[in-house]
Amino acid sequence: MASPALEQVGRVFSSAIPFVSSNSTVSKSLPILSLRSFYQDGILSWASLYTFLALWVGYCITGAIYRLYFDPLAPIPGPKLAAMTTWYEGYYDIWLGGQYYKKIGELHEKYGPVVRINPHEIHCNDPEFIDSIYAGSSRKTDKYRFTGRKTLTKQSMVATIAHEMHRKRRGAMANFFSKQSVKAVEPKIRRSLKKLLSRMEQASKTGEIMPMMYVMKAATSDIITDYAFGKSTNFMDREDYNMPFFQGIELTFLVSPALMHFPWLGPLMEALPLPLVRKIMPGVGDMYKLREGWMQQIDDIKNSDDPDAGKGTIFDGVLKSKLPEEEKATARLGHEAQLTVLAGQDTTASTLSSAVFELLANPECLKKLREELIRTFPDPNEEIEFSKVENLPYLHGVIHECLRAHPGVITRMPRVSPEVDVIYNRKGLHYRFPAGTPMSMTSAHIHFQPEFFPNPMEFRPERWIENPRLDKYLIAFSRGTRNCLGINLAYQELFTLMAGVFRKYDVYDGTDNQTVPTLELYDTIRERDVDMNADYIVPFPAKGSKSVQVRVRHPEHRAA
Repeated sequence: MASPALEQVGRVFSSAIPFVSSNSTVSKSLPILSLRSFYQDGILSWASLYTFLALWVGYCITGAIYRLYFDPLAPIPGPKLAAMTTWYEGYYDIWLGGQYYKKIGELHEKYGPVVRINPHEIHCNDPEFIDSIYAGSSRKTDKYRFTGRKTLTKQSMVATIAHEMHRKRRGAMANFFSKQSVKAVEPKIRRSLKKLLSRMEQASKTGEIMPMMYVMKAATSDIITDYAFGKSTNFMDREDYNMPFFQGIELTFLVSPALMHFPWLGPLMEALPLPLVRKIMPGVGDMYKLREGWMQQIDDIKNSDDPDAGKGTIFDGVLKSKLPEEEKATARLGHEAQLTVLAGQDTTASTLSSAVFELLANPECLKKLREELIRTFPDPNEEIEFSKVENLPYLHGVIHECLRAHPGVITRMPRVSPEVDVIYNRKGLHYRFPAGTPMSMTSAHIHFQPEFFPNPMEFRPERWIENPRLDKYLIAFSRGTRNCLGINLAYQELFTLMAGVFRKYDVYDGTDNQTVPTLELYDTIRERDVDMNADYIVPFPAKGSKSVQVRVRHPEHRAA
């Protein structure tokens, strides 16, 4: 019969109204529209359908008027269309492909430091307001539901909406990623560094051009899986670094804007059989396959008679915590595992790859770094110890400058103060944001403010040595109670891998007179291969990018 199908269409229409959200004042004051209201003896007439459409249009118009003139956020400057519908944002992120972050930058140039970027959300590009949005433990901080759908890990800690639940979930995992605990990962990082240097040595003999983004992803993936699950992916042992896997994962990031705007898409992808997902979207399928393996590991730990079965894995703290049993469900922990790997491999690798480019493109910076590293490690064969490099001033400057110019995550990070109004009172402006208002910042904007980072397009590690206060304006790992849980691990990887590579390698000077191994950029263009060009949670380069590529040379292998 036609009527059930038409009823389903009505439900889709009413749930997809772009002007009125389910938690808005307007939606609570108007009846929910449904074709069910227009049935007469099981028959849906054209007149009824026209009436439904007319009411739907009126519903949207009413919502638009409310948002423009009566909403508490109405006084905040910004495009009228953005204030009326989230599809203003959707146009830039879905149709144009991850471009809304650029548009937001343009909006700030036009409207000032505070802009209304969609019907519900305020965006700020004033670095002095960081701690007001990303508050510490003195204030509850929720996640904005609209952006929490992006990761395909809805049960993970990162996607958790409510402050209290996030606090409990994070608390169960926090010890595993504490500064003291991640000291245990140092041998694993050294092992990965040794493999990396070995592959670079091999490339100097064969003439292989090394795709540094995928090389670094292989290295960081091996580290995070070995540390978190006790079983490394060993991608560094594969001839191609398992590039097809990482390229597939990149495709999953491309879905993130659609996941945000179409709430049914994530559950649909989760519900599809794995073979079908692998056929339609190989990258998503490959990640789901890995997740199945981690879920099996969780079940094995649960079913083991050995009380220490999970020791040394990310699951140990959660399974032994006081969280309720439903929080220890295998499926939920599978989401935590997936998020841990994606965050642990892609973000750090992106910064490492960009660091290689910046140091080779700025030889004077590499010269200063190598001088510092050679003073610290006179013997080129000495193992890199994190305790010896974590406080090196120039290395610190290089890494922070890379995090500033090339953060691993560039998507904006909305936060909600559910109980307390937030006040902005700077630059001659005074706004009161009601409790429950999503507020956000974007590292791609904050890190390039000339007032705080003069000549922001210049790669200049010295700025961090000359002005240590700049650290407070770095939000590459976010801030507050929801900052990146893996920050200590990420820093240990960045310091150790960077020190290990550039203690050994100098930049190629175009001659055959150098007596040390060297690296040379190969077919790498900043605008195409390095600069952020699209926001898919992580920064994407321009279309046609070949990633950062290097040629490795060694004085003993000049013939190659």
